[in-house]
Amino acid sequence: MNPSLLESNKTASAIRLFSPVFFFVVCCCAPVVAGYKSLKVKTEPAKTYPFHQQQGPITIAADPYETKEKIKTAFDLKELEQMGIVPVHIIISNDGEDPIAISGQAINLLDSNNRSFEALPVDEVVRAIVYKEGPRTSRNPSPLPFPRGSGRRGDAFEIETDLTNKSLRDLRVAPKSNSGGFVFFRLPNNQMKLEGHKIYIPEIRNVKTRQSLLFFEIDLK
Repeated sequence: MNPSLLESNKTASAIRLFSPVFFFVVCCCAPVVAGYKSLKVKTEPAKTYPFHQQQGPITIAADPYETKEKIKTAFDLKELEQMGIVPVHIIISNDGEDPIAISGQAINLLDSNNRSFEALPVDEVVRAIVYKEGPRTSRNPSPLPFPRGSGRRGDAFEIETDLTNKSLRDLRVAPKSNSGGFVFFRLPNNQMKLEGHKIYIPEIRNVKTRQSLLFFEIDLK
């Protein structure tokens, strides 16, 4: 038999054998790769939200995501509500002439007895969702990379990236603009309702003059 023809037959046989296997692998892997969807969250002027406080040219609003229906409008997740993690969207409107700075790590939640709850670090929220580990309230960041656990999800990178991008970290807000991000809280007994609580923001800084503004305390009535 012609050697070239023999080689061609072998190649054709390999392709026929490989194709079903390749199709199976693609079908199995596709849901993992495309499992998580990043959802866009609109940021409106702070004064348009029900819970807000204004001091001079600065207005800050707090928009709690207390139900699974509302959480699903910002995050393609069901674990937040199941674990009692409440996202709170903080919106800052700067109508002044100077840029201001705010740190999400400094934002606390106060209950009716003035007990203070620190915001969960984003990596702790990711741990809880992806690896099914109980979220801690410490601000100390967990070591990276995350250890693999029984709850590991194939779309861990997409989840971590989306939560990190949407979180309120060290933020500068330019003059005549609106900006914001999410902070995450976990209350005892997986409580999701924040009625009667307050969002406490200890410091807003004027970047140009380096002066600190008065603290903000936003009632979630």
